[in-house]
Amino acid sequence: MPSFAFASNRQKDDVITLKNGDIITCEIRSLEKGQLTVKQPNASSTVVLDWKSIATVRSKQLFVITDNNGKTFSGTMHQDAADSMLTVEGVTSISIPHGLVVNIQETDTRFFRSWRGDIDLGMSFAQSNSQKQVTLQGDLFSQTVKRVIGITASTQFTSQLETSNTRETDIKTEYFVQLRRTRWAEGGIANFLSSSAQKINLRTSLGAAIAMRPIISNKTDLTLIGGIAYTTENDSSAATSPRSNTVDSAFAVQYSTFRFDSTDFDTTVWVYPSISDGGRVRMTLNQDVYFKFYKDFYVRGSFYDNYDNRPVVSAPANNVGTSFTVGWSFR
Repeated sequence: MPSFAFASNRQKDDVITLKNGDIITCEIRSLEKGQLTVKQPNASSTVVLDWKSIATVRSKQLFVITDNNGKTFSGTMHQDAADSMLTVEGVTSISIPHGLVVNIQETDTRFFRSWRGDIDLGMSFAQSNSQKQVTLQGDLFSQTVKRVIGITASTQFTSQLETSNTRETDIKTEYFVQLRRTRWAEGGIANFLSSSAQKINLRTSLGAAIAMRPIISNKTDLTLIGGIAYTTENDSSAATSPRSNTVDSAFAVQYSTFRFDSTDFDTTVWVYPSISDGGRVRMTLNQDVYFKFYKDFYVRGSFYDNYDNRPVVSAPANNVGTSFTVGWSFR
């Protein structure tokens, strides 16, 4: 997921030296997917640098740094060209080989300064059948030394002559706490779905889960989640009971890869095999492709599929949709 910057009152006196000898004075914002984002004094937007091209780093600001084993450290940081080791000065001092640093994020005592994310909007119109479609999507993410919070939301509204209007809203949230600086974390999930096509007014799944990141690198990130959720569903069909409650197992695969210095591929799959309603299986699939075309702006192509092998009476088992949006990312 790409990112841009809120106005910041952090000092822009971090110093970076590139391997070609160029010296840059700036504010270091983040390192994600092999790209270091910085903000120079009096600049209107951020600049992205290849992490491999950097020889030295020096900053007195506080950061959260993650290595390729998923371990996180907090403190100021500096790196000398001689040893290519990024040293984090916090409660203790730790040195990480430059090539094994996969994530750097600004940290702050103020709650909202730790958040980053994106928001995008898309609209389409077909004159032949007066079809109109509006899509709004957004993501928020916050990470500290131990805590990770993620929120992903999308809503789509479609209208067309001589047919009923449809709307689709999907919100996924997660909160995890890292276990002893390992690749494992424990926490909770809260997922929400509303779909007029599948006659679901609101489906809410709340539960506890564990997460594991088997792959963490500057190009690829893979997270596996498993847990148990209590699901409440309010349907709009007159042929079925308007409300049902079930206990479900919940499993997710979250895969993200970065290619070509400007393109992200993000895939998220949630599967809910029911425990109390034996044989019922629900699934949500979201596939997003981001292409950064100018500074902090990007276009996103999205595909989603909401599946239920026991749908509401007269509703389809699958609800499939696509969208193309233009967005702006922030940190």
